[in-house]
Amino acid sequence: MVRKTLLLAGCAAFALALAGCGKKEEAPAATPPVADASAPSGPNAAGAPAAGQGQNTGTPIDGPATLKAPATAGAGAAIEVGWTGPGNSKDYIDLVPRGNTATSGEITYAYTHDAMPVAKLTVPTTPGDYDIRYVLDNGSTRTIKATAPITVAAVAASLTGPAKAEGAEPFTVTWTGPAGDKDYIDIVPSTVTTPDSEVTYAWTRDGSPAKLTAPGKAGAYLVRYVQEGPTGRKILSTSPLQVSQPAATLKAPDSAAKGSKIKVEWTGPKRKNDYVDLVKKGQSETSGELSYFYTDRASTNELNAPNDAGQYDIRYVLEAPGGRVVLATRTISVR
Repeated sequence: MVRKTLLLAGCAAFALALAGCGKKEEAPAATPPVADASAPSGPNAAGAPAAGQGQNTGTPIDGPATLKAPATAGAGAAIEVGWTGPGNSKDYIDLVPRGNTATSGEITYAYTHDAMPVAKLTVPTTPGDYDIRYVLDNGSTRTIKATAPITVAAVAASLTGPAKAEGAEPFTVTWTGPAGDKDYIDIVPSTVTTPDSEVTYAWTRDGSPAKLTAPGKAGAYLVRYVQEGPTGRKILSTSPLQVSQPAATLKAPDSAAKGSKIKVEWTGPKRKNDYVDLVKKGQSETSGELSYFYTDRASTNELNAPNDAGQYDIRYVLEAPGGRVVLATRTISVR
């Protein structure tokens, strides 16, 4: 009998990537586009013309441009940029480090034909001074027609949650932070210092408190607020979490006849999708079971003894983010 495949919480992975395990819905990290001699890469969905703006799909034209943008924004924030200009099919609004005069090296951008009535940009997660620009592209050359400065300020986040949890135990974390659309709260081993390798995660767009499930393997972990932006992910806050292994017991006869029913009594954490299985003696893989039942039924259940005589193990298996864990084992002889 082949049991269903392993269920992973959320993403992994910033998967978040972030969101289980697989951040996550994907999980997390955007990188700036690389401009070539013709145009920056990016989405190409048509938009409706802005009020008083043409959407020039014919021969490119030259002309003045203006930009209206906030002077400051928090790191990773989404902003709107008002603009006027020729609106040629390859013209775009971009964001670059302050003083960059090359028509390349953009951190993020939006084509004007997608930016009706305003260009929507996400500022970098790295604080500093940047420029927003209207770049005209006539098919052979690019020209910067307007520039608006913007200063990106650092942002903070906080986490409040339990210091301890048992394996696969659900818990909540109250958080504060910028709450960007792709920001997330994750759990990683305590040795991880980079914004990746999440065991499980929850999107901040789903609100506070975030709902998480502890990893199955006992050990030291970190709960983190991870911000996603055009310059990559940034860890804004961490909180330690110590995970312990929950207890489980199994009671079954020492032997059973081939093809018979084996009555098993058990105790355990009874997490979602935990199960009791029967495998060949010494098997370590949490798959390939010969018989099993889920623990969400009664506290006493039955397994089917195999038709081949030999030594077998009855196991309580915990289903958890990061992988299944065998909590208890009981050997039985089949004759």
